[in-house]
Amino acid sequence: MELKKLLFSLVVGCSCFSVTNYIEAQTNPINPTEAATNFNIFTSGDAIAIRTETEGSWAVGGDFTLDGTINIFGGVNYYNQDTQPTALVVAGKINYNSGQLQILQNNYVKIGDLSTSSIFEVDQNNVATNTRITALGGNFDSTPRIALATQQTSNSIAENPQVDFSSAFIEFISISDYLGTLPTNTTWTASEYNYGKLWIDLIPNETNIINLTVAEFNALSEIKFNNQVPSTDAPFIINITDSANGNEVIIDSWPNIVGSPLSYAPYILINFPDITSTITYTGGAQIYGTIYAPEARFNNRSNFNIDGQIIVEMFEQNSGEVHPYIFDSTIDIPDDSTPEEICDGIDNNGDGVVDEGFADTDGDGVADCVDNCVDTYNPDQIDEDNNGIGDTCEVQEPEEICDGIDNNGDGVVDEGFADTDGDGVADCVDNCVDTYNPDQIDEDNNGIGDTCEVQEPEEICDGIDNNGDGVVDEGFADTDGDGVADCVDNCVDTYNPDQLDVDGNGIGDACEVQELEWFCDGLDNDGDGLIDEGYTDTDGDGVADCIDNCLETFNPDQLDENNNYIGDVCEGAFEGAGRAAHSLEVYPLPFKGILNLKYTSNIDANATIEIFNIQGNLLKRIENSINKSANIIKVDLTDAVIGNQVLFVRLTTTEGVIYKKVISN
Repeated sequence: MELKKLLFSLVVGCSCFSVTNYIEAQTNPINPTEAATNFNIFTSGDAIAIRTETEGSWAVGGDFTLDGTINIFGGVNYYNQDTQPTALVVAGKINYNSGQLQILQNNYVKIGDLSTSSIFEVDQNNVATNTRITALGGNFDSTPRIALATQQTSNSIAENPQVDFSSAFIEFISISDYLGTLPTNTTWTASEYNYGKLWIDLIPNETNIINLTVAEFNALSEIKFNNQVPSTDAPFIINITDSANGNEVIIDSWPNIVGSPLSYAPYILINFPDITSTITYTGGAQIYGTIYAPEARFNNRSNFNIDGQIIVEMFEQNSGEVHPYIFDSTIDIPDDSTPEEICDGIDNNGDGVVDEGFADTDGDGVADCVDNCVDTYNPDQIDEDNNGIGDTCEVQEPEEICDGIDNNGDGVVDEGFADTDGDGVADCVDNCVDTYNPDQIDEDNNGIGDTCEVQEPEEICDGIDNNGDGVVDEGFADTDGDGVADCVDNCVDTYNPDQLDVDGNGIGDACEVQELEWFCDGLDNDGDGLIDEGYTDTDGDGVADCIDNCLETFNPDQLDENNNYIGDVCEGAFEGAGRAAHSLEVYPLPFKGILNLKYTSNIDANATIEIFNIQGNLLKRIENSINKSANIIKVDLTDAVIGNQVLFVRLTTTEGVIYKKVISN
């Protein structure tokens, strides 16, 4: 059954969790991953699943891409009165690239955007069976697909689990930033550290912090705990302190944790507070503990497993397995003391009194910094015109502005403003600023007073009747007497009142010299006994380059026995054992703007493509790599070709040169 797109409405207030408001002062210890609600993998953005297995559930705040074979199970959260827990929540859509995702242990899935998916509750024989989800338009047996180990209805898949990714990641980022500010408070065995061994002494009943750079972390071969192991009362935080400046961070030597790390993996957290790019885990040892990088992408490309939660912006599962060792300790975030009261009309310190301790000159209970009448008692602060001045103390007299109106009602208009010509009309509204005209007469209503307006425009020689007398360019020379002044006549000495100029070159047809030899095409267009005179002939063989089948080799006879447009004289330079087939087809003909060049070659080569007009001028040159299979190269001649033109295409490779004649439309 195919279900149309259904968008999740991600809202706060579901039964999943309540996000802590980190902006307020904290008085209780906080579990840094609590907002992930026991999901093993929790992302604010996209996730990519390529291979192996995760034994814990996923919550993906963006799109989920299936690009291989992978198993997901271990759901613990029940939504919308479901009978089974959910192993995969996707707020966006599913991208089906390849492979199969198996949802095991009778777990459910939730997909917010089903626009790319088809859901099947029955098999190809219309028999009820375990649910499958394929790419839109697929069938029950299509791959790639999501295969459930139980029956789940389409309505259940589309139901909104109300996971608030946005609020959760606001909290994660705040906690990550806070942890990143904490100084190292642990000690270790210095003699062993020099050999890449971090043998560390934990502080009992305290959050233990160590700050390392990526280079320092990669230099470690092992981590061992001397006196006690991490526990719920003594969690261990590793801050990776590099900012990376947008570059990818490679962790290729994850240190081995000595002892029984599975027992204390829930109490280890690796925090990346300053990484906002990509973290790629490629090798070293197995990871024990939570990956906490709420502003970074994390690529799992190591063959080792990860035993812990993954809280990241984006996630790629491409190797190894992920096991659900959920972080199970709290971090003491100290109370920063009571917030300071500032003068802003708000009870900042929450003591029920606003702006206490600040001056209140008029004693109305409103501090001067926010009082709209500092010297006048007005506890109601009424300000009907919203100009920031309370009605109680506002002077009501309107201000005179320069607009030709008596704004303040004193019987004088625009007093105090400049009046350059002294005519009693302020410059801002005077239609003749420098000319005395108290009556402001303007008969044509063009905004210029009649007193200062120039009434008659001057006729100029431009082919236009400037002064509106019905005659164009009167008084200017007209040598040939055709009624067109010399300044705009396209045949000054030849009578041509119609001014015809078919080729648009600015010279009238009546006086234009018609030369016939204007094409480079191998013909004697002007009948003077010479062919293509004036055009370039690189090899000096009497055949212009535009039609020469051996451009740089003397061959006046132009012999070409195999008719492949390459002269026999120069074709031999490319012959020999293993010479590749070489052909060129151009289309459409005629073309308009875009010309397609379809070539065939049995070798990889560099090609030079040149487009000439019929005058032999180079319009465009392109350097392009070609491979053995037939390919099409698009040449954009939109800006180089205007109207119908005959053009020549020259393709040059190590196999030889091919010419083609084309015409534009």
